[in-house]
Amino acid sequence: MDYKLNKVELTRLRRQVKTYNQYLPVLKLKQEQLQAEQLKARRALVALRESLLQAKADVASVIPMLAEHLVFDMTKYLRALEVELTKTTVAGVEVPEIGTVVFAMLSISYFGNPAWVPRAVEKLRDLVRLHIKASVFEERLARITAELRRTTQRVNLFEQVLIPDSKEAIRRIRIALGDQQVAAVGRAKIAKRKTVAAGRAS
Repeated sequence: MDYKLNKVELTRLRRQVKTYNQYLPVLKLKQEQLQAEQLKARRALVALRESLLQAKADVASVIPMLAEHLVFDMTKYLRALEVELTKTTVAGVEVPEIGTVVFAMLSISYFGNPAWVPRAVEKLRDLVRLHIKASVFEERLARITAELRRTTQRVNLFEQVLIPDSKEAIRRIRIALGDQQVAAVGRAKIAKRKTVAAGRAS
């Protein structure tokens, strides 16, 4: 850290430390909020993954039936035509939020198709919805975690580098200014003695 050993620099550094000390609590508050949001997002993701396992188990119950010959292509009813995604701000971070997932209208003939088909399609759609939701929440968690990492780095920079370095610079400048003052007083006394001695000599 470069600084000059003078009063102007001392004043500048004191102001700088005051600014750091005002800004640090704001950063720490953001860090706490992000930690809370990260925990919330992790829990939501765990719950979603559990729901996915349950949905897969539900689908497994209809898998034997899916082996039956169908007179229509079921896959076109399982592709999401539209996924409503919005953005929201969480602890100062813009994160994705999922809305509705739109599928093709289920219009199948019951002639030649078994009665279990609509129920199977709905179960498979639930699985697709949960997969999409889980991927959105993974992105949400990733963004919150990245911002938390950046905020923690800034908190550490303030606490471990900027504030201590500035305080140390202030201490050294004060010592240097004190030494300069002592030296000035000493020079003044010597000059005074010389003046007095010169006056006596004349």
